Amino acid sequence: MNFRRLALIALPAALSIGALGAALPAHAATPTSVVVNGHCTKTSLDNLQLQREDTGQISVDFGVDMARHTAGVTWHVKETRNGVVFVNRYIRTITDGSFSISSLLAPQTTNHVVATAYNPASGEFCTISATL
Repeated sequence: MNFRRLALIALPAALSIGALGAALPAHAATPTSVVVNGHCTKTSLDNLQLQREDTGQISVDFGVDMARHTAGVTWHVKETRNGVVFVNRYIRTITDGSFSISSLLAPQTTNHVVATAYNPASGEFCTISATL
């Protein structure tokens, strides 16, 4: 009799805990940051980092590192989120032959970012994407 009574109490409790446990991994699996590294069409390397800040905003950091350390090289950079352009500008490399652009975006349900950089002097093209 005690076993039956225990089963009647323990079974619903176990099912409730199991249901909560099944829901937690999905929430815990939501990434707070994504880092993607890539190669451009020649010798440069590109990097894209997306991070959800404590405020809920999305931090976007895109950069290119040229193999040769040449300052002042002009690149045309374009960044989009979900197909909408939020960066479209020219930028020059610093003394180590790299550049980076940081942006802070309002949160959206889907944050698919595509970043491209084009070096008109060399014809090199970089493209990289990530989703947070």
